[in-house]
Amino acid sequence: MKVKTMTINWHHIEKEVTNFLQHLIRCNTTNPPGNEILCANYIADVLKREGIDATITESEPGRGNVTARLKGGNESALMLLGHTDVVAVEPDKWSRDPFGGELHNGYIWGRGALDMKNMVAAELMVFLLLKRQGVTLNRDVIYAATADEEAGKGNHGIGWLIDHHPEEVNAKYVLTEGGGGDFYVNGKHFYTCQTGQKGIFRFRLKAKGRPGHGSRPHRDNAVVKLSRAIAALGQAKLPMHPSETLRAFLEGIAATQDDETAQQLRRALDAENSETALQKLPLAPDMIASLRALLQNTVSPTILEAGSKINVIPAEATARIDGRLAPGQTDESFEAEIRPCIGDEIDLIVDQYSPPLETSTNSPLYETIVHVMAERDPDATVVPALMTGGTDAKHICPRWPDVQVYGFMPHRQVREEKEMNLIHGHNERTSVENLVFATRILYDIVTRFCQSSTGEKA
Repeated sequence: MKVKTMTINWHHIEKEVTNFLQHLIRCNTTNPPGNEILCANYIADVLKREGIDATITESEPGRGNVTARLKGGNESALMLLGHTDVVAVEPDKWSRDPFGGELHNGYIWGRGALDMKNMVAAELMVFLLLKRQGVTLNRDVIYAATADEEAGKGNHGIGWLIDHHPEEVNAKYVLTEGGGGDFYVNGKHFYTCQTGQKGIFRFRLKAKGRPGHGSRPHRDNAVVKLSRAIAALGQAKLPMHPSETLRAFLEGIAATQDDETAQQLRRALDAENSETALQKLPLAPDMIASLRALLQNTVSPTILEAGSKINVIPAEATARIDGRLAPGQTDESFEAEIRPCIGDEIDLIVDQYSPPLETSTNSPLYETIVHVMAERDPDATVVPALMTGGTDAKHICPRWPDVQVYGFMPHRQVREEKEMNLIHGHNERTSVENLVFATRILYDIVTRFCQSSTGEKA
């Protein structure tokens, strides 16, 4: 069934959704401390003006979440999920006020314009349009704008809601951030739909030794022991663990390419030939780096702590390391993989673990995304994608394993103005054109998914 949007004045919607994003950016929700209640109150007011009941919950003062529900039929609910917290800024490095929400030359400027207040605004617009258009829903549609994604632990956001107010967010399908960006390979156009992400294994390596005076060196030096372990870990060639999502991503591209390129894409999954194949692919360096990281577990030492005085050999030295796990791997398998590199003398202390995730593409929601994009951009192909980083999916899926989470905020890259490279960077901004492009497609996807019969039962 073709989604009918002819009664919608999209010129008016452009102004409205732009206004939503500007207001959200002007709420300084830098995490820490968060203060997401600013966005929650603003969104709740918008919803209430439309006659939609909104619920605000706080895990602690200031850490606000807002949820709302449009009731529908008996099919499993869909949740439109976004986080309202943002990362810190260095204001002196910006050309414009990072919390000004300024509209300049067709771009909306400010922290969160791409990550991810743009999607929070677009999903809010979609939610309002469902109500205004009187769409008859075959399932509940939930809107959730939540706190505390950027800190990684989700103690105040969607994870907290699931633990304390599950009735507010109980959905089988979720649309959130993490995918939708486009790219080209040999002139062929693709959009990603994020169906998986690597797991997180953040840990400390702690070496112990004999303290002493810096003028009398000895071999039982904790700093030296730790340095050897870090060097070995940094130089280690960890085994490949290609996931089903990554295989599908590469095969989806290969199906559109010439024989040579297709062969190199498939050879990238072969441990003996992977690096050579990656170097031959006609892909941007950042995509090559991502593929390399996605093919295996990774470790990145990021913080070193040792000593307090130049003339004192410390008794302990600590390194903090950001580990990422490929799908199919666990905390135990990962530790077993890296232990030979660091040896038995070094203590390993786990600070944070969340398992890798993969969602099946064999679902009515994924199929709806593919079908809508085929109509909206017939020359492009949607491919499932795996993230090196993480989204709020890491708080949902371990608690509710049957929930299917997809990252999809469609975005067309202007080649001279690579917006997505500005995420977490200076001068973050998004074009009004892309904001409206995403809003229209998300509206089509949600309307199509929530009106058509999928054959799937609640």
